[in-house]
Amino acid sequence: MKRRSKAPEETGGKWLLTFNDMVTLLLTFFVLILSMSDLDKGKVIEMTQAVRQAFGMLGAGDRTAVRVFDPFVLPVTPRGFGSGKERLAGLISFVDRTEKMDWKAIDDRMLISLDEDFLYKSGSAEIDPKSHLGLKTLCSELGKTDSLIRVEGHTDDVPISNGKFPSNWELSTARAVNVGRYFITEGGISPERLSAAGYADSKPVSPNIDECSRAQNRRVDIILTFKEK
Repeated sequence: MKRRSKAPEETGGKWLLTFNDMVTLLLTFFVLILSMSDLDKGKVIEMTQAVRQAFGMLGAGDRTAVRVFDPFVLPVTPRGFGSGKERLAGLISFVDRTEKMDWKAIDDRMLISLDEDFLYKSGSAEIDPKSHLGLKTLCSELGKTDSLIRVEGHTDDVPISNGKFPSNWELSTARAVNVGRYFITEGGISPERLSAAGYADSKPVSPNIDECSRAQNRRVDIILTFKEK
């Protein structure tokens, strides 16, 4: 009987499939490494030398330096607040030097907090005239941005019940709405950019355990959301 000829894959060609898979994985790995915006060069050099040694490209006495190239993929520019910080310099500077105001960045947003006693008398939603100058300056700086503006009212956990506000929900909402109205009528900010909401004591920033912590919770937050460029 004639001996059956061996198929090509039985003559030693199977190793090529494994080799091709390994090369593809290595290529993918290197592309991933190079696309990172911040490389740990020490680890990359160590890994590169290990790969070269595995393929016999680096002898025991070889002292050839391994160069790690800078990424050829540009790092992604942060959108929103991070990329627009320069145009917010005036706003940030004003808030930093104004008592009863504070700010922080949250992802692509900026949050400005106004203390209760900057804006209102206790139990009232009418904006105190003493805060008008500060609010007008704030409006002027907000007008230089194209952000959407959300005004949120917050209270502490002490119940309120008077002839005008049966609970903190009504009080916090009225305070937010009045600030939004002021931005429109006195600050010249377009109504399309504004929204308002009241949260009563449901979103405290400090435990309501004493007067100091409760004072921190009685606030109006102004949240700026920036349009993607």
